[in-house]
Amino acid sequence: MRVQAVTANNALMPVYFQGRWVEKTICGQRVMYSTNLGAEFWFRVDQASVVTLNMLNLAQDVSAWIAVQIDGLPYQRMAVKTLPWRLNLDGHQHVIRVVMSGNTDADPLWATDAGFAVQSVRSDGELQAVRPGQHSITFIGDSITAGCWVIPGRHAAVDYRAEANYAAIASDLLGLRDVRVAYSAAGVSWPGTGGVPPLPQVLTAIDDRTSWQPEQTDLVVVNVGTNDRRITVAAFEPLFEQFLRQIQNLYPLSRVAVMVPFNQRFAAAVSTIAIQAGANLITTADWQPSTTDGVHVDTAGSQLAGHKLAEKLRELYPDLLISNN
Repeated sequence: MRVQAVTANNALMPVYFQGRWVEKTICGQRVMYSTNLGAEFWFRVDQASVVTLNMLNLAQDVSAWIAVQIDGLPYQRMAVKTLPWRLNLDGHQHVIRVVMSGNTDADPLWATDAGFAVQSVRSDGELQAVRPGQHSITFIGDSITAGCWVIPGRHAAVDYRAEANYAAIASDLLGLRDVRVAYSAAGVSWPGTGGVPPLPQVLTAIDDRTSWQPEQTDLVVVNVGTNDRRITVAAFEPLFEQFLRQIQNLYPLSRVAVMVPFNQRFAAAVSTIAIQAGANLITTADWQPSTTDGVHVDTAGSQLAGHKLAEKLRELYPDLLISNN
């Protein structure tokens, strides 16, 4: 993805933070903090022999994981508990992307500081914040949109891939900055894991003590309903309509598209309400991405769904999207 040099959008380190981040003091240290898988940061390094990345290990049990990409090459994944990460370099210019890749449902994200906390990025060379893409997209959803259980297995965090799920793939194909607002198990009526409340309560906060101002991205893509299976269609309809209006009010400058959930939960209600609200509807009945467990889209399914979504977004918004990045 193409990048451009920008002023760092934080006061702590010369990097560009993409997604839902706030500056916080945790364990007596000032950090950049997020509770969202798919949150990222980017920087360029030049004339360096080493770059060191350090994060706080906040997980109560199983370590969170990050994914690091250098110059667009395949990601390297590492457990936060193994940091600091020290990268030896050759003195040439390199672009480095770091994605919050996985955590566990047991991490009490909402009531305690159990998310991702970046302490520092240091180098003996020159560090420069860089921002990817010309346009931006917000994804609002649940564990499928966050990137949970992309890899078959029974190990949370380790089997997550926020950098390789359908949202990440579509964003990269279109050269878009991806802002992820998605939590495991969450719906418009149902709370997420880790103490996360239902989705209408998370759009302007990253935990129960920390507010967050939604970023006005060019596009907003909504994919919800899978976890609202405990309520009837009649109960879901007004909640979803209210949620969609809330999104439109919070993102007045953004174009909004609504995806029918991959498992077609509440498909008719989602379609009708989206059209009535003036949002673009993205049907998914014929996509049928493969899954790890009947619900969560796996690696192959993520590729299929990511390419299908990118194709549809190109069709809907040709003035915003880049065919080649």
